[in-house]
Amino acid sequence: MNEVSKRFEQLVNSVYKKFIDNGIHLPTRTAEGILVGNVLIKSAGPLKDIVVDGVVKFNEISLNCVAIKIANNLASGKNESLTTQLFDIDREYSKYFLDSKFHLDNYHKAVNNSNEARAEILWTRYDIAKEKALYAKSRAELLTGF
Repeated sequence: MNEVSKRFEQLVNSVYKKFIDNGIHLPTRTAEGILVGNVLIKSAGPLKDIVVDGVVKFNEISLNCVAIKIANNLASGKNESLTTQLFDIDREYSKYFLDSKFHLDNYHKAVNNSNEARAEILWTRYDIAKEKALYAKSRAELLTGF
């Protein structure tokens, strides 16, 4: 068993080194949040902040995949344009996601008040906002693939 665990440790170290050589930093959980290289992902409820050397570089990120990719890009010091693009897509996702929740809540209120015309309008707005949020999320997930 000792030989097997030794070989497994060598394999893990080799893969870890390949990740770092390719600019991929594996996340590590700490008391303050998730550490990716020298970049900290702090969670504030459902939103994440990216902190580098005690300074918040990006705040209120909604999508986990975006937070991890931005942290990796900052830790490896590369691809600034992709980082900015991801942050903008995350903002777009957040806007449409909140809009969809707002329209859905108001739709339910209109239904409860028997206001069918308003309910139909709000359902349409909800559906459009939901589709735009899903589209933004899929674009972010496509760009964050490792």
